Amino acid sequence: MTIDAALISAPTFARVTTDTRYVLTGFPIALAGTIVCAVGFSLGVGLAALWIGVPILIATMMLARGLAVTERSRIAPVLGVPERIVTYRGATRDSVISRMIAAVTDPQSWRDLAHATLRVIPSSIAFSIVVSWWAAVIGGISWALWGWSLPDDGKEVPEMLGFGDAYLTTVTFYLVIAAAFAVTLPAVTRWAARLEARFAQALL
Repeated sequence: MTIDAALISAPTFARVTTDTRYVLTGFPIALAGTIVCAVGFSLGVGLAALWIGVPILIATMMLARGLAVTERSRIAPVLGVPERIVTYRGATRDSVISRMIAAVTDPQSWRDLAHATLRVIPSSIAFSIVVSWWAAVIGGISWALWGWSLPDDGKEVPEMLGFGDAYLTTVTFYLVIAAAFAVTLPAVTRWAARLEARFAQALL
């Protein structure tokens, strides 16, 4: 049994797993969505005067809408709320032009686009924090297995703090650090996941 599982109750550990999965899978989605939507929006607006930009802009907004639908289902278990069902503005006539106008004039479509373009900001913050915490937990627990292979050309943290340079002392020190990070892991992953999910909820 790992330190984090031993120190955290089963329901809490399940919560940590859900929050961690949400943050780690959200970052690549956010990065790809931001790049595609930002480029598509820029091209669409820049070429709008030539009309070729209009379909590019519409396609970008449709992509953002698809990402928004996915994100609404992702944030529901994180925030503990029902998945929000959004009804988008429909076309007044069955024509391509009418559907384009409906998409461009729907406020929710613009909020979807704003979320897809800006979500990388909270996602990057959440991702960095969660990865750092898990790295500290896993690295501290497993240090005894690989720490001996590190070049012996410098001082380890315990030695610099005055605890000595004995290998057992170093292993114990990193285990204590791992335990400290494991204890705070539920609160940290919860905060990080809610940061990202609340941003999505506000726009979607």
